[in-house]
Order: sequence, then C-alpha cells, then structure tokens
Amino acid sequence: MKPNAKIHRKVQASDGNFFEHFTTIAHTTMPSLSAKENETFDINSLLKNCSINGDQKSLEDLYVEAVYTIVHRVGRFSGIADDKLTQYVQQSFRFDDERHMHLLSRANEEKPPVVLLNVLLLEARDLIAKDVNGFSDPFSMMGVIPGKTSKFRALDGSSVTDKSETEKELASNVDDSDIPPLSPRTAEKQKQLGGVLHRFGGSFQRRIGSSKRQKKESDNKQIPAKLIKASSVQRKTLNPKWNEKFQFVVDDVNTDRFHMDIWDHDDEEQSVMDAVTSLNHISGLKGLGRYFKEVTQSARADSQSCMDDFLGCITLRIKDIPSVGIEDWFTLEKRSERSEVSGQVKLKLWLSTKEERNELDEDDLIDVRQHIGLIRQFALHEISQSGAPVSAYQGELSSAAATILHQHAIQGDLTELHQALCSWLAYSSLLNIGISYSFLFDVLSDLISKWVPLILDKDDENLLGNSFAMFDQHCRLAIMDHRIRFPTNRRDSCDSIANLLRCMKLMRESCLYEKCVPLQRSFDATLSAQVEMSAEAYFKKAMEDAANDDPCVELSLLLDSVNIACAQFSSYDPIFKAFTGIDYASISYYQFNRMLEEYLCSELMSESAMDLKTSLIEASKRDGDNGRSLITLIRIHFALLEFRNYRTSKSKDDEDNDEWGFIFDRAIGKWTDLMRVRAFARVDLSCQLDANIQASNDIKYSSSYVDICHMIEQIITTWERMRVSDVRLRVDLTEKVVQSICKIAEYYVDKILAQLASDGFCGDLQVFIPGALVSMFCAAINNAEQVRRRLLFHDKLHLDEIATIYRRVTQCEPKWRNKIEKEIDDCDRYINEQIDATTDRLIRRLRSQLKKHVFHLAWSPYACAVESAIKPLTDMLDAELSSVHRTLLHKNFVRVMLSQLNTLVPLLQDCVDENPGLEPIFYQRLYDGCSVLTDFFHADGKGISMETFTNLPVYQKLMSTLSLNQTSTVQLIEQYYKDLLKEQNDVSECKYGILNVRAYYNTNSQTLVIDVIGAKQLIPLDSNGLSDPFVVTELVPRMRYPSQPLARTRVVSKSLNPIFDETFEFHIPSKIPSFAAVHFIVMDHDFLRSNDFAGEAFLDLAEVPGIGTAAGSALRQFNLILIHPSKKEKASTAVLSSRKDDKDAQDFVRSLNTVY
Repeated sequence: MKPNAKIHRKVQASDGNFFEHFTTIAHTTMPSLSAKENETFDINSLLKNCSINGDQKSLEDLYVEAVYTIVHRVGRFSGIADDKLTQYVQQSFRFDDERHMHLLSRANEEKPPVVLLNVLLLEARDLIAKDVNGFSDPFSMMGVIPGKTSKFRALDGSSVTDKSETEKELASNVDDSDIPPLSPRTAEKQKQLGGVLHRFGGSFQRRIGSSKRQKKESDNKQIPAKLIKASSVQRKTLNPKWNEKFQFVVDDVNTDRFHMDIWDHDDEEQSVMDAVTSLNHISGLKGLGRYFKEVTQSARADSQSCMDDFLGCITLRIKDIPSVGIEDWFTLEKRSERSEVSGQVKLKLWLSTKEERNELDEDDLIDVRQHIGLIRQFALHEISQSGAPVSAYQGELSSAAATILHQHAIQGDLTELHQALCSWLAYSSLLNIGISYSFLFDVLSDLISKWVPLILDKDDENLLGNSFAMFDQHCRLAIMDHRIRFPTNRRDSCDSIANLLRCMKLMRESCLYEKCVPLQRSFDATLSAQVEMSAEAYFKKAMEDAANDDPCVELSLLLDSVNIACAQFSSYDPIFKAFTGIDYASISYYQFNRMLEEYLCSELMSESAMDLKTSLIEASKRDGDNGRSLITLIRIHFALLEFRNYRTSKSKDDEDNDEWGFIFDRAIGKWTDLMRVRAFARVDLSCQLDANIQASNDIKYSSSYVDICHMIEQIITTWERMRVSDVRLRVDLTEKVVQSICKIAEYYVDKILAQLASDGFCGDLQVFIPGALVSMFCAAINNAEQVRRRLLFHDKLHLDEIATIYRRVTQCEPKWRNKIEKEIDDCDRYINEQIDATTDRLIRRLRSQLKKHVFHLAWSPYACAVESAIKPLTDMLDAELSSVHRTLLHKNFVRVMLSQLNTLVPLLQDCVDENPGLEPIFYQRLYDGCSVLTDFFHADGKGISMETFTNLPVYQKLMSTLSLNQTSTVQLIEQYYKDLLKEQNDVSECKYGILNVRAYYNTNSQTLVIDVIGAKQLIPLDSNGLSDPFVVTELVPRMRYPSQPLARTRVVSKSLNPIFDETFEFHIPSKIPSFAAVHFIVMDHDFLRSNDFAGEAFLDLAEVPGIGTAAGSALRQFNLILIHPSKKEKASTAVLSSRKDDKDAQDFVRSLNTVY
C-alpha cells in the first residue's frame, strides 16, 4: 500500500468511516453461475454420460451403426476415404483399437442394406406432337437395367439367379444405346394386353448379339416385373406435369442403369395403368418373356402408314448419381435414326437404403434415434477438440462428421425435415452443459422453416413434443433463476438471456409447437407468470438471508437485497421488451412492493417488545453508540428512497404514504450536526498528518487536500440522496449543510496558508527563495484550488425543485435561495482572494527589478529594436514562471502570470504619467513593448486569455493612454471632432434644440454653400425666458482650412425659434482630408456681458451633396441636434495640452476656450 493511501485510510478511520458509511452502496455482487462454472466439466465423462445416457451397450450399438454407414456408403462421392472416416469415429467415441476392431467386425458381419433408387418424375417440356390434334398423350415407363449382377432383388426381398445369363453378360460388351424401341403394334395378338406391355419390355430388353442363336436366346431373357413401372397418362399436352414418385431396388450400384421411355398413349382398349398392373401380377418370369421381343424397327408392325408413338428416352448410370441426389432437366434421346424426338424431362433422383437387419426391430424411430446419437457424439468431440467454452460452439462439424451424418441420413431415408428434427433433439439435449441459446435458435428456426403439416408421423410428433416440453421447462427454470444464471455485470450473460427468450418465443409461437404440444397458455402469459414467481421467490430468499435480531438491521439488509434486483431492471427490462410483450420492470416491482408492504405490515403488527417502529424511533434518539444507529437509520432511509425511485412512470404519480417521515427527518437533522463536528476534526487531523507527495505529472500537492475533497464530496452526495418530508425543515437544513461545507473549506484554506506562513512565506520576501519554500507555496495554493473546485455543487442542491415545493406549500417566495447562493459565492471569492494574495506576495518581491527593466525599455535608444529592449524583462518573467510551471495546476499557473501582469501594468502606467508631452515615438515604443508582453502572457492560448485582457481595467487604461500619446496632433484633433460628431449622432433626446441648415458643394466653382435656415426649441438664456440667438459657422479642423473665415448670422432678438435664412459660401477644394466638418455654434447675444453658449452641432462634409461619394448637387436640408460638450476633459485634449512645444496642439487647445 502506498504511504499516502495509508494516511487517507487513517484519516477516514479516525471517526469510524463516518462519512463513507452513507455513500457506500450496499449492493454486493449477486452470486452467479458464471460461464466458467457452467463449463467446468470432465469431457471424458460427458462423452459417456451424454451419449445415450451412458449406456455402454447402446454406445457400442451406435458405434457399429456409424461404422456400418461408412462401410456401405452409397452415391457418387469424393473427398474423405473410408479409413479416415472410421478413424474419426474411433476418436469421437474414444474407443481403443481392440474395442474398435471388435465393433468393426460386428459391422462387417451385418447384412448389407438394400439400395433403393428413388425417382421423382416432375415434368417434361417441348415434346413432339404425335396425334392429329397437334398434341400427344405422353406417359413414362421406367426401370432399372441390371448390369453384371445376376441376382435381381425385388422390393419384397425375393431374388432370382440365372447363371447362364450372367456368363453371357460378362462375355459381351453391353451398350444400351443401340437398343431400338419396341413398336407397340407388331402383331394382332398384341393389340390387347400385350399391345401395351410389349412397349414397356422393348426398351428394357438387352440385345446380346446379332447372330440368330443370340436372337433366339434373347427370347428366353427374363426381367423381373417389379423393375418396370409406368406413370399416368397426361392427355393432350406437349408439356406434361406428373409429380409422381417411384422406387426401385438396385442390385449393383456400380453396374446397374436407370432407363426411362416416354411414349404417346394410343391404346384405346386398355389403360396404361391396367397394363402395368397386369404386368406386375404375372407370377412367373417365363410368362413375362413373351411380351419382350427383339425390336428391329421403331415403326408399328409392318405398316408404313402408322405413326411412331415413341417420344424419347434417357439412360443414367446409377453410380453417377451423387449422394446428395440430383434434380435436373435431361434431354430426351433417340433410339434410332427413324425416331423423331424433342424436348426435355425433369427428374429428381436420389439413393437410399433399406436395412434388412432392422426389419425385426419394433422401434420405428431407430434411424432417428441413431442420427440424434451421432450428432450429439460428434458435437461433444468437436467441443472437446476446440478447447473453447461450450457456449462458443455454433454447430461446427468436421468434414468427416458431416460426411458420416449425410450418409446415415441417406441410408436411413431421412428427409431434410427429419434431419432438422434430429439436430434440434441432439443439440437441445446438451443444454445441461451450456450450449448456446443463439445456436439453438438457429437450429430451431431451421426445423420450423422445413416443417409442413401432415409430414411427420405420430411417433415423430410425440418425440418432438417431449423435447419441446423439456426445453420449455428448462427455460422456465432459467427465468426463475435469471438473476443468478445471467448476471448483468457480464455482457455475454445479457446476450444469453436475450437469446433464450428469442428461442422460447420462436418455439412457443410456432405452429409446430401448437401441433406437438397443444392447449398451452400464450407465451406472454406464461412468461409474465414466470417473472412474477421469480420476483416472489427472490424476495422470500432475501427475507431468509436478512433475518436478524435487530429489526432495523434486518430491514436494511432486506431493502439492500431488493434494490440489488431493482438495479438490474435497466439491463433486463429492455431485453424482455425487445423479445416479448411483457413489462419486466413493472411486474417485478409490483411483486417486490406488494411483498414489502406485507412485510412491513406484519412487522408493525408484531407484539414483540421491540417492534420495527419502536426500534426506528429509539435509533433516532440514541447517541451513545458512536453513530452506528444513525448510520443504520439513514441507510434504511436511502434504501427506501432508492426502492421508490425504481417505480415505473405509471405509478410515479402516486403520493408516498410515509408515516415514518418524522423519524427520518429527526435523524437527518442529527446527521447535519454530527457531520459538522466530525468534518472539522478531520480537517485538523488531515493537516496534522499532511505530507508532501509528488504526483507522476509533477503537480505538487499534499495528502490533506485529498482527504478534504473526498469528505466534501461525501457530504454532498449524502445530502443529495436525503429527502426531508417537511419542506421548511429541508430549507433550514440545506442552509446548514451549505454553511458547514463553506466553513470547512475556508477553515482548511486558512490552516494550510497559515502553515505556509509559519514555514517562512510571509512579509516581504527576498528576491531569492529556496526551492523547498517554492514547493510549499505550490502545494498550498494547489490544495486551496482543489478544495475551491469542490464548491461547484450548486446543481446537486436541487434548489429549483425545493423552491417549487416551497411556493406550493407556504405560498411565499423562496428568499432563502439568494442566501444559500451568496454563501457559496462568498466562500469561492474568499478562497480566490487568499490564493491571489499569496501569489501576489511571491511576485511582489520582484517589483524593484521589474521597474528597472521597464525603465530600460522606455529609455533605450530609438535605434535599439523593441524586442531587444524588452528581452531582459521577458527573460526574467520566463525564469520565474519556469520555476513553478511543472508544479502548479494550470489555473494557478495563470494566476502567477496574471499577478506578474498586474505588477507590470502600474509600472508602465507610472512611466507614461511621469513623462507627459514627449514625442509620439517614445509612447509608440512603450505600446509595442506592451504588445510583446501581451503575446508573452497569452502564450498562444495557453496562458492568460484575451477575454481577461479585455476585462482588465488597468491594462485597458494603459493601452488607451499609450495609443493616444503615440498618435499625431492632427489625428488627435480629428479624433476629437469625430468623438463630438458621434456624440451628436447618438443623442436620443433634443435637450438644447435643433438647428436647420441646407448645404451643397458646387464642383464648378469649388464652392461650399451653407444656408442657415433657423433653429427650434432653443434653451432660454435671458432673464425674460427667451434668448437673442445667432449662429457662428466655421470649417474644422481649422488647421486644415486656416484661410477660411468665420461666418456669422445676424442676431434674432427674443426668440427660441429664430429664422435666420442666411447663406454663406466657402471656397474649398473638392478633395477633402480624412475628416472635415462644418462646425455650427449657437450663441446668445448679451449687450452687457459676454455672449452665452447655447449649443453646437457638426455637419460631416462627406455627407454634403457634391463632395466625395455624396450624390447630387441640389441643396439638402440637415436637421442637426444641438449638444453641449462634456465638462470632463477628454483624453485627447489632455494629451494635446501636454504637448507644450507643439504649436498646432496649443492653438487647438486655446481655440476651445474662444468666446464668440
């Protein structure tokens, strides 16, 4: 532990952590079933326990099934070899070699499966027309052509062997492509039953040779009847649609072929289906042989007039059919050159098996159960191999596992729906080890998307219904314990409960669930009831855990537990609202509130000697337990307030029925008194234990400020959480708390600055200060500034809220508010003043040196650049700032800079005031020097802000004075008149009257024409209440127009609204200087004494038509408001008066005193 941390702990422990008790949230971390706890399992035991419930016999049977599936793979495939697949099975089951060889032997001894070819005849298109109506009546005849195998197996399992035929087959090169179709009408006796059947047989006869002997032997060739099947007849169409399914037994996948003919049905005596039925009912193969004769041509029997009824055929090798099946359009082929064929037929073909070894098994779901077991076993193996948590598994299977499962589905004739069903049953059984709900959601979505009503049989639905019921029960239990299972402090837990709800909602609201588990409550109703039960169970458990002999302690613990759950509303409620239709927060809070009221009622009705209310009252009065009872009481107060704050918006308008408010008010009042006493005690101890520490960013401070700032923060936080039922009492206590905080802050600042003074930082300091004392100075003002910042707690007092309640209750204005705000402002101002005074003491010691540098700047030779003349001054300032830059807070560093500026400005002002009337260049150098200092202190925005410069009166006065003194005499005089003209234009009332004049400039004669018309509302200057006015007109500045005479009107006696109507001409050039005006002076004529001044007005020459940019040459009337110059001497005239050696300046000053 760091040394300063020990000091902080010691200070806090001095009063038993009094302040910390009220702000420490009692919310402890809720126990949870973390992911690691969920997944700490022995994968070896799981591979046993999760596999068919650990039954070794069943596990071995499943192993045999997996190996059997590999041994008897069907369909065209590529990729993984059989030995690799077998090796993967051995690894996934964790069987040793001896056990593996034994079970492999069992699999090889099993009876091989019967391979079945499944054909789905979908449609055909663009067939050729055979009938006179332009259409055909197409039907299809199809079957499996045996290859090298001599044994033909029927669907019922019977078989026939013909050894001689096999020998012939092996001796010949068989090619089906040269077999012509059989004509349907070759003989009269074939016009009946044989007339249809010989067409079927013709395409499936195999021509062994071309010799007569072979032709004769071919008559004895026999094909099993059940290998030939026919479709229905589609009448009058060239684009028939059948959508009929057929199934054939395949004896040898490697050599057998699938063949299909399409014919036009013309047999009017017997339907195709009747013919095929007759064909399939022939009991002996010898009887069937008469229908199959060698075909020599594809025309009907010896009749050139008969149309060929053959529409096309296709032949496919069974071994070319992929294991996943094939669905495609196949182009119809000819059987001879005489055949006319066109179009395509669309077929879907796939292979499956029928295991004769399982025929005696009464379990119709054996293939489904085996598939479930394999998926589960492979999934467990993949999880164990990955090393990742179970929740991270998303159904990834190796290519070997996927191949085995694919083959097993083919051999078990499992549809895509059945495979999806098996995946759900397999993965949902892994819930107990933490399988991801998001993955289950995807698996369930796949199952539901593939389900079609009436596809699954009753056994499948029962199996699925049991799984749904188990998953639903799992979800309910998870929701009951969701606070433990899915803690909100973990992001993945929130995602897990969200996915659980998604998955449960998907299942419960699906038609598949309704079919398998009928007559269930709605999902929202079920979930709402479950949330209610969860809240009720949680509250009961909290009551058990909080049981205590002290009713106050018990209530405090109970409320803390309930608030823990309520604090999680913000995490759980959005999840429930997003995926369900229930209001989680409202339901849970309603249950908590109901049960809390029942608890409080039962406690209040208790007949024990120390019931809850009595205990609370006694705790509010108790003083001798070092504040422990007060702490418990206020924590109960906070817990109740926090619980009420969790109310939803619907119930927040309800008034709080708090019959214990007076108890808490008394406790809060007691806290304010005790808080003040213990706070001052902490300040004393903290300053006593103060130790300088150096932070990593080189800012100096001491340990005491941390303690004081922490304590103020604790007080404010505690007070903000408190609620006083009586608003008047709350106002009084608020004033009391604010006053205590301010006094604590001031007391602390006084102590640390007094300690700094006792260390030597007092009186007039020497120019050189030891580094240790500078560090103490930095630490002291940094501490004070940090504490001052803690006074920014105005918003946490909630004065607006209190004022609103105060007005409503008392019907009076909250005058107390200004008092509270003033208390904070006064404290802030006091600390600022103390810091500034301390900073000024540091800079004041340098005043004599600064004065020397200012003198050097002012009186250095004009040839010396200002930057060079001021460099000694800036170097000194920079050296002083560098000594504290890295150890001061930025605010305090700017204070030091500002103190330097405030010391320099008076010195510069004195220099100006002591040297009046010098040449402008003297003041210009000082002005430029001040600009350099401004940039130095501004430091590109890192130092004193430009706003501060603007708001600094002494600085603005200095710059203004220097600006005027460096200005030339002519510019000052012009500025004087500009100021008077601006003053005239800014006048808002006509106090001295109005002068009416007209003016224009004649450019041809270069004559300015002025008509003085008259005046109105002049002020009376004679005893009779009137005046004798006249007007004097002149051009100013006079130094610009020295040759122009004054013009004077006649005197109008006894009038305040005189009419002069006189015209004056001034011959001046059209080009006027930067500023020129006509000056009108209105005087009152007096015979006995000097004339009296009545007012003056100015007309800017730039506004006169004909001069400069003013357009036109006609007379323009101007109504000029008369003004009186200010009696206060203007700054510009003061500067001009100081220039004793400047004739123009002195003439102008004298002209101001001229009496007309």
